[in-house]
Amino acid sequence: MSADRPEPPGVTPRKGASGSARRLTISPIGFDLVLALSQAPTGLRLAELAHTIGSPVSSVQTALRVLLANGLVVRLAEDPPRYVLSAEHPASAELASLATVLPEPERALGIIFRASPAIAFAGVDGAGFIIAVDDAHPATLQLDRHLSLVGAARPTTPNVLRMSTPEFGRMLRVSIGVRARVRDAVVLRGSALGNPAGRAAG
Repeated sequence: MSADRPEPPGVTPRKGASGSARRLTISPIGFDLVLALSQAPTGLRLAELAHTIGSPVSSVQTALRVLLANGLVVRLAEDPPRYVLSAEHPASAELASLATVLPEPERALGIIFRASPAIAFAGVDGAGFIIAVDDAHPATLQLDRHLSLVGAARPTTPNVLRMSTPEFGRMLRVSIGVRARVRDAVVLRGSALGNPAGRAAG
C-alpha cells in the first residue's frame, strides 16, 4: 500500500471522502487578497498586495500559496511577479463577491479603493470616504459592481463622496469644504492631487 501524500497548504480532505474530494480553506487574508485582485485586472505585486490589505508580507505569501495551489490566483512570469485572479476558475467571480461582503464595509471599501487603478485619489475621514474616479478606466466596471455589492449587503455602509477626476480637481479649487476634508483625510490612494498635507494611511 502506498503512503498517503500530504495535502497542499489550505486543502483538507473531507472526512470519509477520498483524496480527490477536497475542501478549500481560505483565511480572512486570503479573502482580502481575492477582493484586492478582483479590482486589479493587470494584477498586483506582493508588496502592493501587502500594502493594499494592510497585512505583513509573510502572511500574504502564506495565503497566496493556498490560492495558487487551488488555481484561484495565477502568478505572471514577471520580475517581480504579478498575481492575478484566475479568469478560468469557475468559482472566481463568486469568491470575489463573497470577499466583498464578508468584511465590515469600512474594510471592504478601503481594500477596493487601494486596489483599483480606476481610483485617482481616495481618502477617509470621520464623514466617510472621498474618491476621485477615472471614469474612462476599464477597471471602473469592477469598481462599480463591488461598490454596489457592499451597499446592498450592509445598510451601515459609510458615506462615499464620489467625483470624476476633473470634478475633483475643480472642487479642490472652489470648495473650501472639500479642500478641508482632503487636507485632513487619511490618504488611501493617490497624492491628494495638489494637497500633499493629506495624511498617508499606515
